[in-house]
Amino acid sequence: MKGFTLVEVLIVLVILVLVTGVIYAGYVLSQRAYIQGEISAELTQNARVVLERMTREIRQAREVVTDLPSSAEEALNHIEFEDGHGSDRYYYIRYFQADNELKREMVAYYFSGDDTVFVPRNAIPPPGESLEEALIEEARTIGEFVKELKVWSPETKIINIFINLEKGGKELDFSTSVSGRNL
Repeated sequence: MKGFTLVEVLIVLVILVLVTGVIYAGYVLSQRAYIQGEISAELTQNARVVLERMTREIRQAREVVTDLPSSAEEALNHIEFEDGHGSDRYYYIRYFQADNELKREMVAYYFSGDDTVFVPRNAIPPPGESLEEALIEEARTIGEFVKELKVWSPETKIINIFINLEKGGKELDFSTSVSGRNL
């Protein structure tokens, strides 16, 4: 009767365990790479949507009302500008960072005596009244995973936007410059 010796069986088992270990390690590495790729793709898509929307609306703005600093070191995490899509109304769009989200809201200003007529943000109210703010569109999340938002303007008509997004330990930076058509 022929068979395998104990040494031969042990050698085969060791080789089988090693091959299985290498295959499993390769599988784990490929899963990690896939997950990191998915995170990068999600962050990139999120940044693309945020920057595209902000640049489109800033290009159409009639006026940027936020006093933007001239350097990135002093940059703000918000911007407000007058909506340029309607000539007969005074609506203002505000982008701001709240926690790890980028939010957008729309506001209008009115005198305390009449909340049906919207006026420019810098309008001087009649005696005895004050300039009030009305929320036209509640703050909605435009982008997620926003670790940092910076907005500054080194030149009169150029606005720089920088966002840093972070998810699952992976951070990506994105930036753009916008020149307003109506500014």
